[in-house]
Amino acid sequence: MFPNLITIKENAIFIADSHHHSLYRNTLDKFFQSLLLLPRRQIFLMGDIFDFLVGDISQCLKDNQKTLNILEQLALKHEIYYLEGNHDFLLQTIPAFKNIRCFSIQSQPICCFLNQNKVYLAHGDILLSWHYRFYTMLIRQKITIKFLHLFKNILYPFLINHLKKKTLKESSKDSSHFITQRILNYIKQYNIQQHSYIIEGHFHLNKNLNFHTMNYIGLPLFACKKKYFVVEYENNYLSLKMKEF
Repeated sequence: MFPNLITIKENAIFIADSHHHSLYRNTLDKFFQSLLLLPRRQIFLMGDIFDFLVGDISQCLKDNQKTLNILEQLALKHEIYYLEGNHDFLLQTIPAFKNIRCFSIQSQPICCFLNQNKVYLAHGDILLSWHYRFYTMLIRQKITIKFLHLFKNILYPFLINHLKKKTLKESSKDSSHFITQRILNYIKQYNIQQHSYIIEGHFHLNKNLNFHTMNYIGLPLFACKKKYFVVEYENNYLSLKMKEF
């Protein structure tokens, strides 16, 4: 399940859940433009970067073309990894992403190395209930995409209007209990080693927790406070530090 292990390097950037849309919630253009000015580094886009971006639906590509152009420029300078979420998927077919390494939900979590420890990266919408797994499978089916194409003049505006009105906020759930259960699920499903890291978005947790020698990082919701993580060198180790744009 974990081919082609990636070594996470100093100054790597992690961003999740920006829920960007060029027409109504532009959270990314200025941030991506600022990254163009930086020396080459790794950028991990941890899913739900766009509020609705599906590779086989041309209208959403057209709506976000300006941002896609910036991201295409960014990929010429930086090493970009894009883990699809539940708002952005079927990404491999997008022309602007030809220099971006995309990971489908089926290939998540992806396994990397940091300080000689394994790091498991996922958007976060894995290891959930059977009905959520069914939903993630359904929205990616060719027949679903064809149905949306067939009635795009009605369904697409309805979908965008629904997303536009949706309130985005950080999770208020009992995150310590929730994170503990996430760690246990990972251990059970993937038999991960001690001192490993799990890094996820999706849940808008903005919280770190150590449990059973496992290090869990629940990434913040970039859409609200422009928070992201950067890998920095400290005390002879690489560690993740939160930043704000």
